[in-house]
Amino acid sequence: MGKSLKGPDETDVISMMAALSALHSGKVDLTMRIEPCGYVPFASVDIVMHFDVLPGSSIPAEVGVSAKWPCNTHSTLWACLYAGLHQLDYEISKVYSQEKLWN
Repeated sequence: MGKSLKGPDETDVISMMAALSALHSGKVDLTMRIEPCGYVPFASVDIVMHFDVLPGSSIPAEVGVSAKWPCNTHSTLWACLYAGLHQLDYEISKVYSQEKLWN
């Protein structure tokens, strides 16, 4: 982990975004919106990989995941974002495992 000893921090999130972008030949976008919800607002997060694909390629141009924070799973927003990046990598792996894309 980055400089934090209590879980992922901003360094980890930015490093993971850069690593995924390089590994999968694309660009990771992270969009966060603050949405009102009673007394406690929450963050709605979209994390999307935009692939550098050639025209006519059967690989999708993008793959994405969504999350909300605060949530019951993560104690910090950084931990939620970091987990979202791992989820994005998993979703990308599911795209790569589709044999019909490679035939």
